[in-house]
Amino acid sequence: MELNSFKAKIKSDNLCGCYIFTGEEDYLKKYYLSTLRSACMSDDAFSAFNHVVFDGGEIDFAEILDAVKAPPIFEKYKLVEWRYGSFNKLNESALDAFLSVLDAVNESDYAVLAFIVGEGEIDLGTAKKPSKLVKSLEGKVNILNFDKQSDSQLLSWLKKHFDKEEISVTLDVLEALLFRSGHTMSVLASEVDKLSYMLKSRGENILTRAHIEECASSTVECDTFALSNAVLNRDKKGAYLALEEMKMERGDPIMIMGMLSKVYSELASVVFLLSDGVSQADIATTLKMNTYKLQKYVTAAKKYPRERIAKIMNELARVDVEAKFGGIMGYSAIDIFVAKCI
Repeated sequence: MELNSFKAKIKSDNLCGCYIFTGEEDYLKKYYLSTLRSACMSDDAFSAFNHVVFDGGEIDFAEILDAVKAPPIFEKYKLVEWRYGSFNKLNESALDAFLSVLDAVNESDYAVLAFIVGEGEIDLGTAKKPSKLVKSLEGKVNILNFDKQSDSQLLSWLKKHFDKEEISVTLDVLEALLFRSGHTMSVLASEVDKLSYMLKSRGENILTRAHIEECASSTVECDTFALSNAVLNRDKKGAYLALEEMKMERGDPIMIMGMLSKVYSELASVVFLLSDGVSQADIATTLKMNTYKLQKYVTAAKKYPRERIAKIMNELARVDVEAKFGGIMGYSAIDIFVAKCI
């Protein structure tokens, strides 16, 4: 089911049927399920009778059927939800039970059945080759699949949220927020709220990069944010301070070494492309790197000549080989690498 078709059903108040909300982006699944819920429940006073919720990986279709058959009380719709069940282990008997439930729902003039499904808990197949399950459900369910959003989609979505809060923000600042806080919409929504509250408490209405650095949380991937910044700035002291912090937090040395490899690999690509005369716009396209991140790497490239970055990449390869064959490992290897390369 296309999202626009779902929105049209909500607007037309034609809600009966079965909906499956699935995909990688949890925020959107929850958001549109809540939209359906709000459309179904016009009076909170009767929601206890007209909104039935089940949880669990193993879906009990007999319980759902009983709930669906009971008509609503003083409401147009009866909403039955099953949260985070798995469709991957449905045997033939369970599938028959599900189809019986769907028959009851689709014959009803009040029943709304909704499933919110964890990532990977239902096999949709592809658009050209739907899975066996999807083929068996064709015409009986409305499946909404929410993939991870692209950078451009997230930037547009963030802009709308800040506009709603009457906070002025530019594209480069939004890119800085993505770089620091990641691409998970539920996390970004919390960051928007936090940043908006902070600005309003100060009587301000313009978000800047300085505010992002001051207040926005870094993701798990960006727990190494201070170290990556130190690498790009060739700040050895800052790198050792960041390492000490990660040691205290018992950060995984393998993850840290992986981050260093990623940063230097991306930096090497920028350094080599710049030295070959490639424009920044073409580099951004080739490396699929947003403007904010690319600018950081272009600035760092001035501190890392081509010959030096080549030696660093060789050193990274040597450290990796040594670790695999019983050489120096863990934080000791990282400390030596930082001493040699930053």
